[in-house]
Amino acid sequence: MKALVVINPLAGSGKGLTTGEKIRSHFQGRADELTYIQASSLQESLLEIVAACSHSSYDLLICVGGDGLIHDLLPQLIEYKLPLLVVPAGTGNDFARTLGLFGVKVEKLLELPFGSEPVPIDVCEIIHEETRTPFVQILSTGFDSVVNERANSMKLIHGKIKYVLAVLQMVWKFKPISYRITIDGVIHEQRAMLVCVANGISYGGGMKIAPHANHSDEILDIMIVDRVNPFRLLLVFPRVFFGTHVTHPNVHFFKGSEVSIFGDTVAYADGEKIAPLPITVRIGAQKLSVYRL
Repeated sequence: MKALVVINPLAGSGKGLTTGEKIRSHFQGRADELTYIQASSLQESLLEIVAACSHSSYDLLICVGGDGLIHDLLPQLIEYKLPLLVVPAGTGNDFARTLGLFGVKVEKLLELPFGSEPVPIDVCEIIHEETRTPFVQILSTGFDSVVNERANSMKLIHGKIKYVLAVLQMVWKFKPISYRITIDGVIHEQRAMLVCVANGISYGGGMKIAPHANHSDEILDIMIVDRVNPFRLLLVFPRVFFGTHVTHPNVHFFKGSEVSIFGDTVAYADGEKIAPLPITVRIGAQKLSVYRL
């Protein structure tokens, strides 16, 4: 096996670094050819990946980090047609959860390429002005994006608890947004708390925001939460961890192949800030090959 191993040493408050060392130890003395990329910045890592792929071909890329690193690697994974093996080491690890890889021993994950084949999954595409950005898990706007931004600012708190704290802090300040959402040509205009577009099931460290989403059905799952008061929103929130919010009368789900969203808010995808609205989201033309359990 010839693989690129991309490590974010800062992921998960240093878990990326220790997990990277486990991988080096696992392959020590074996015949496999691994190229390790553990740069001091994301930009430097991306440049090293491009340089490596320009001079050689690889059987797969092993990503050691969280959802943010996977999101940033998507253009390279797609361009060089690299199968992806995720070794989760981030804060939320929701992409790994969706693939069944979260909580699995590193040694078992590393043996997946030797006993199974990668499977293709959908990659979504965000269109904002002239920019096209791929994502694989959840795009969120409105209250969700405010919570995401607040959680990302919490440098001394780690794990999914910071998303819970961010919800409790921001729910009292948030005002409903006037949205115009067009799903496959059908227009929905309303004031809402949030609009999400899902390719995967969860975000925020296991919150099952779209429990019926499927990475391989070439369909977007769109969730809209009606305008509600803070107390009602707080009552809905705990149900997201179990996916039971889907039956709440103020929560609505739609399916479509393309959705355009207008409103005075910003979009986050895979936990990363993307752009202010308006945006259009659709299933991309190319697939991503991944190892899963």
